[in-house]
Amino acid sequence: MKFITHTHSGLRPTNQDAFYANGNLFIVCDGVGGNAYGDIASKLACTSLSDYFETNTFSKAHFDKAFENTLQQFREMAGKYPEMKNMSTTAVMLALDNEKASIAWMGDSRLYHIRNGEILFVTEDHSLKNELAKKGEDVSHIKRNIITKSLSANHAKEYSLHTIPREEIMDGDFFFLCTDGVLENVTDEFIKSHFQSEYALEEIKALILHECDGKTKDNYTFEIIQIN
Repeated sequence: MKFITHTHSGLRPTNQDAFYANGNLFIVCDGVGGNAYGDIASKLACTSLSDYFETNTFSKAHFDKAFENTLQQFREMAGKYPEMKNMSTTAVMLALDNEKASIAWMGDSRLYHIRNGEILFVTEDHSLKNELAKKGEDVSHIKRNIITKSLSANHAKEYSLHTIPREEIMDGDFFFLCTDGVLENVTDEFIKSHFQSEYALEEIKALILHECDGKTKDNYTFEIIQIN
């Protein structure tokens, strides 16, 4: 397995994204815009989730516990520092073991599973726009991205979990985790065109940066993992 990462503030003065990456666990978090202390929220989530899985397996029960522990840390932080009670963050996580790939997420940071330019799976955004679109409603008037699920002291434990059996993951497959800032300029068509075996990870990273640098308003963070 190979991987490469990147984070940047974009055209914003501060970077409220955070990420974690090692051999089998990858996390990307994005402090929710409009709420204070988003940078602290994203770092707290990354640290809490990664620390939990240092000593626990990637079972459904442990994902439940990992998110529960993280939410408890948010509540404790809000108890000590009331000004932080509304801080929140998205989170998307990929956990790989010998049996499966486990994908857990809250909010609109995404994960893609790609093979030879075909998107096999993509997480479904927890956003008002997406929920209304699923109901067949017109969403053209919604300009601001409103998150419907996030990690914060005020939210219950609500996350989505998807598993991919190990036998359905092939050498050469890519996993791509990113915050929504990346998606300002990186489209599904771009992903299909460039997440191909002919491109090295460094080349894909350079192509993404060419699309984002100097153009992306929001913070942008991504992790690219290739199975081999």
